Amino acid sequence: MRVGIPGGLLYYRYGRLWNSFLHALGAEVVESGETTRSILTSGVSKAENESCLAIKVFYGHVLALKDKVDALFVPRLVSVKKRTHTCPKMLGLPDMARAAAGDGINIISPTIDFQSGFWHNYRAVYSLGRTFTSNPLRIIGAGITAWREHRLYLERLTLGLDQKRALVGEAGNLLCEGRELRIGVIGHHYNVYDTFTTMSLLERLGSMGADVITADMVPEKLRDEELKRLPKHIYWSYEQEIAGAILACTRHQLVDGIIFMISFPCGPDSIIRVLCEQENKVMGNVPMLTLIMDEHTGEGGFLTRIEAFVDMLRRKKNRVEETREAVAV
Repeated sequence: MRVGIPGGLLYYRYGRLWNSFLHALGAEVVESGETTRSILTSGVSKAENESCLAIKVFYGHVLALKDKVDALFVPRLVSVKKRTHTCPKMLGLPDMARAAAGDGINIISPTIDFQSGFWHNYRAVYSLGRTFTSNPLRIIGAGITAWREHRLYLERLTLGLDQKRALVGEAGNLLCEGRELRIGVIGHHYNVYDTFTTMSLLERLGSMGADVITADMVPEKLRDEELKRLPKHIYWSYEQEIAGAILACTRHQLVDGIIFMISFPCGPDSIIRVLCEQENKVMGNVPMLTLIMDEHTGEGGFLTRIEAFVDMLRRKKNRVEETREAVAV
């Protein structure tokens, strides 16, 4: 069976896990590859106007695969952590994929819900494995192998590799000794690592002489400590990670500035943005730039804002150093 994995949304977080699991079960895995202009254009033409940019990109990846495979793999992620839920678009993703691809293709959509306990998810994964093999040992072995690959991929992201290098295990860290600035680029994986929609932001910041810190690189302990200080529990699991990373960068002065990446019009991210901006002013007032991306975002204006932000951070850091030298004298 040829199974397609659309290269959008949660692919940037779980793509390694899905690919390894399906491959170990004997499926021929086909990925849609990196986002391109044609993929985005086709997705925009199919998706609802009110959908966020990430959903439109996902639609484009589905359309790019639907005539090349026997089935599409689109899990329904309800919850990945206790007392939280994923964004509503993740809950309805298999239905949206079915609407985009039409009735002529099968949608494989196991439901993962950590609120329902371990055995619910075990049965969902086992049922998925039965689609490809009747050997229970092979299914369990595929699950163990895929989970190891997934943990290794996440560990590489934590160590500072970008998404492409983390997939293949190449060397090359986003943090380099001797660079003048350190900038936090925080957002969902699909908003940070998609080189087309971000216009290769991580590489451009490196060429401007700035180190990059992503949410993965902020220690989990620091993120959890910041979330405990908030007056109210954040309902969405991935927004918890984003808010914790931004607030940890602010309180502990881990960076010289923060770039918050948002897909228009993402409701949960908009709420988190206001929360983080308010907390930032109270704690450390680290300069923070919010970049809201949609299909109309132009490269010229996008890069102008980045360059102006980096220049502002550089001038601010120089003034602080000059003041310290004057005081020392």
